[in-house]
Order: sequence, then structure tokens, then C-alpha cells
Amino acid sequence: MQFFLTKLYIYAKILVKQKDVRTMADKKDIIYEIKHLKKSFGKVEVLKDISMSIENGEVCTIIGPSGSGKSTFLRCLNLLEKPTGGELWFEGKKVNEKTDVKMLRRDVGMVFQSFNLFPMFTAVENVMYAPVHIKKLPKAQAKEEAMELLDRVGLAERADYYPGQLSGGQQQRVAIARALAMKPKMLLFDEPTSALDPELVGDVLTVMKEVALAGMTMVVVTHEMQFARSVSSHVVFMDKGYIVEEGNPEDIFTHPKEERTQTFLKRLLHADI
Repeated sequence: MQFFLTKLYIYAKILVKQKDVRTMADKKDIIYEIKHLKKSFGKVEVLKDISMSIENGEVCTIIGPSGSGKSTFLRCLNLLEKPTGGELWFEGKKVNEKTDVKMLRRDVGMVFQSFNLFPMFTAVENVMYAPVHIKKLPKAQAKEEAMELLDRVGLAERADYYPGQLSGGQQQRVAIARALAMKPKMLLFDEPTSALDPELVGDVLTVMKEVALAGMTMVVVTHEMQFARSVSSHVVFMDKGYIVEEGNPEDIFTHPKEERTQTFLKRLLHADI
């Protein structure tokens, strides 16, 4: 009997150890963890209780009506907005007042809807600016890498153009190249096509798809439902500062569980859900 109990004890310890190993492996896959995130502007509570995880290499799209807190949530992830409550964990380390914000923003890059290019610099100069001035890369190396990135987004022949000489779609593709130049571990996209003419949207989405296929971890706030459906691996529906529902694209777009999600998608897609 004692022998049996001893074997049972050893077997139980092995199971616990295996569970711990699996848990560690699972945690390794999570690049960013958000726990009960809250954000207020004065008395207005914009984010009320956001908890979710972002896995390494996944494309997470955030959808929902205007004013639901999507962009504020995104800006909290690289501390462009300071949370008023909850916890942020990037690569297993807590993001707080001791965090090196410059380093965090190097690792968590961002593409804005308004491009934010330097008007006095050419496309290639915009792309190489941060690597030279922040990463202290030699100018020759920075320019070579910038040209490779411009070629990747289909703008190598416009490297010497100034932003004012480029279309909105071309400027946004330069902005994506600029974000990639810092070699981030993940990229945030805040409605990157919302300021573009409809005919220019396709080129930007194509570049984003290619970035996703290359394995970049991406969090995208978007109203482009086709992109969310076909490219993302994780869809989050937000409304009034809460996550209403999240899951894979098939579940969210074909079989949404929550009535609010169903109503939103019916209005947007004009389809039976």
C-alpha cells in the first residue's frame, strides 16, 4: 500500500510539473496581456474594464461603433494615453511608471490614421529618421534598410518624393515602412484607412496583409470588415468601453453570440447573421 501511495505521489508531481510547463509555454505565446484596463478623461469613463491577451504573431482586429473606446485602448498599449486603472503586461513585464517609454514604443510601434510624416523630409528620409536618431544607426545602413522597406511597400521609385507630392495612400504606406524601420515586436494600427479616398484603401490593406503574412504581431482598429474577416486571427468587438465579444473571425462574423454584436454586424454588412 505504501509503495502504491508513493508511486501515486510521484505520478501526481509529474502531472503538476507537466501542467506548469504547459502553462509556461502558453504564457510564452502571449506578448501582451491586458487586465481590467480602465481609462477616464475627467469624469468620462472611456474604458471601463478591458481584459484580453494578444498572442505573438497574431493579427487582432478591434471593431465596434465610433466612440466605443477602440482608439483609446490602442493608445494605452504604448502609453500614448496613461491608463487610470488595471494592469498592462508586455512580454511578461508589468508596464508602469518605471517602464522605459521610449523602449516600449520602439517595441510596440504605431501607424496613425493621419500619417504624421515630416513634410520637410522625403519619403526615404522619413523612414530612416528614427533608426538614425533613436537607434543611432549609421546613415548609410539606415538608408539602405529604408530603401528596402519602401520597395516592400511598393514605393521605391518615390523615395525622393516629399509627402506633399504623394497621395494619401502612398503617404500611409510610407508611414507603415517608417514603423517597420524600427523593427518592432508588434504594430498598432489606428484606423489606417479611414482618412483615405476609397480607391486608395486597397493598396494600404494589401501592404498590411503582407506585413501580417510576414509574421508581425498586429493590433488593428478598423472599420474594414473584409480585412478583419479575411486577415485577422482574433476579432474583438467593443462597445461603450467594454469588450462585448471576442473570438476567431468565423465565430464573430458568422455566429456572433451577443445581440449587440449581431445588430452591429447586420447594419454594417447588410446581411443575415
